[in-house]
Amino acid sequence: MAYTVNDLAWLIERIQGHGVKGVIIGSTVIELALRRKQFEDDVDVFVLEPSPLVEEDFYRRLAEEEGWEVSYTALGTPKLVAKLPSGEEVIVELYENILDFYVPPEILQEAPKKRIGKVEARMIRPEDYVVLKAKAAREADIEDLKIVKEYVDEGKLKLDKRIIRRDLELLPEEDKGFVENKLRELGFLD
Repeated sequence: MAYTVNDLAWLIERIQGHGVKGVIIGSTVIELALRRKQFEDDVDVFVLEPSPLVEEDFYRRLAEEEGWEVSYTALGTPKLVAKLPSGEEVIVELYENILDFYVPPEILQEAPKKRIGKVEARMIRPEDYVVLKAKAAREADIEDLKIVKEYVDEGKLKLDKRIIRRDLELLPEEDKGFVENKLRELGFLD
């Protein structure tokens, strides 16, 4: 499932062309910050509109028009199995705030636009990614955070602790202490 930055740009252009507005929230953010040209993970998108839960038929039509497949994430939101011009497939998981999956609206509103090839896409900052992964705190998330910490320690990635602290304040009160402790434990905070 390897794909290039040009494939990613093509994919984003196709999805945006259908009127989907969203913010990239997954590991793609870290890969792009590291200036990688090739990717293997899926693309996680927090959809602002149309809602993947309420407008599931919209995404089924989008997939049908593109010749893609539709499946579901672990949260029950749609995911697209997109076929690239190269023949490779990339999974695009579509999320919104549901159950314990929560991204503070401020993080989404402040997500900067980045140029990927010929298109612009909004994506969270690497610091936002770190805080959201620490909030999720599943075993796989912790492993991902350990890898990110290695990039930081090696000088390949810089993180602004002020943004991490600001993000902590945006979390629901019941999550703040846990996430802060997890970030300290992993070495992201002093």
